[in-house]
Amino acid sequence: MSSDVDYKKSYTYIFVFYYLCEGFVQGIPFLFWPNYLADLLGGSYNIALWLAVYAIGSIPFAIKMIVGIFNDKWGSKKYGQRFPWILSFGIFGAFWWFLMAFHLPIGEIYLWLAIYYFMTQLGMAFSDSALDGLILDVTPKEKLSRVQGYTWTFMFLGYGIGGMGLGLLFLAIGCVPLLFITTGMLMVISSGLTYLIKEPPIKEIDTREWGKELLTVLTKKRNWKVYIYTFIGAIQTIVLLTFFMYVILIAMGVIDVQETILSIVGGGAVDMQFWSSIFYLANGVGIAMGSLIAGKFGDVSRKKTISKTFLVYIPACLILVIPFIFITGNIMPLIFGLIFLILLGALQNALIVVNQTVRGDLSKTYYPNLKSTYFALLVSLSNLGQTVGVIAGAVIFTIFSIFIMDFFVIFFIVSIFCAISLAISFLIFRTIPAKDYELERNL
Repeated sequence: MSSDVDYKKSYTYIFVFYYLCEGFVQGIPFLFWPNYLADLLGGSYNIALWLAVYAIGSIPFAIKMIVGIFNDKWGSKKYGQRFPWILSFGIFGAFWWFLMAFHLPIGEIYLWLAIYYFMTQLGMAFSDSALDGLILDVTPKEKLSRVQGYTWTFMFLGYGIGGMGLGLLFLAIGCVPLLFITTGMLMVISSGLTYLIKEPPIKEIDTREWGKELLTVLTKKRNWKVYIYTFIGAIQTIVLLTFFMYVILIAMGVIDVQETILSIVGGGAVDMQFWSSIFYLANGVGIAMGSLIAGKFGDVSRKKTISKTFLVYIPACLILVIPFIFITGNIMPLIFGLIFLILLGALQNALIVVNQTVRGDLSKTYYPNLKSTYFALLVSLSNLGQTVGVIAGAVIFTIFSIFIMDFFVIFFIVSIFCAISLAISFLIFRTIPAKDYELERNL
């Protein structure tokens, strides 16, 4: 199960730098653009329209498996199987960052941000899909979990540095177009550096046999276990964090309970940009800790690491709200909130890293000629699960808010939903043969 090439330490640095830059590309729109909008529009912006822009920008990461099909089949004998796809889509995404620096009419700001969001993320998602294939091609099984841990850590580091750090800095000094140009340049540089990675020789694959193998991606029963485990396990990711931030602010007395419930039920959102930046920072600390720890232990034993993470995370969902029922004031809820956000980030991303590692192993085991396609499909299902989780959480919240006006109780019900989804995912994972993903020494 080792790769066909000698893995060099420099490859890890290239992967890490790429994901750091990807964090910029994803973090600047999500964390910085709302502040930029408010600045351009005189202090406020339309949250509903911004959420529509965000939804459009999220689409590419749900369809990234499309390019996986092509980069598994066609490559260049001179430049490699993955590199041409990584670089070309990196340049494509960078072009839209450059264009945005020079053309962003305020009169049609939401329309153009939606276009730029979609196009920049399309380039990033498709380039990232080919990079995932490259990581699976060259990374030995015994290093895969640590590489996943490093890349996820640095992606979220870039997410915070770009979205909250550099974004606000460039806004303060009035040089936001320069930030966009810099982000585009980083896309090109990080994509271009992957040329230094020696890819395995391109294998000649019979088109007819390749087509039959591609068809089994949807028809084989064993795959559907993996699909369901991936989809259901991702449901809790966004919804739990989003609603928990409201819990902290309500306990602190920053926002009103009834007003918050009415706003969410009405399809809106509470504008809490200042506090969300602090909360995402705390969550990011947990993300780094969880990713690195899971990466280290995942390369010791996949099964034990993922099992222990599930078994800690499931009950943790159910106790998140308990301290806030008994504490009041501004300081104690904030302290408990930041501690729990760190814990939540660590557990969520430990689960993401080890799940990504397992899915990478399954891709190499089940489809050695379709690694990028299969892995990208699983990532798309994970992204879809997050989206469905947000919708399901909103539906649950809306239904129970008819009878209950206690936000903490409603959050606890949402937490039960998240815990159940995690438990189902874990039970399905247990049915997947360990020999398909576990290190040989542990079998």
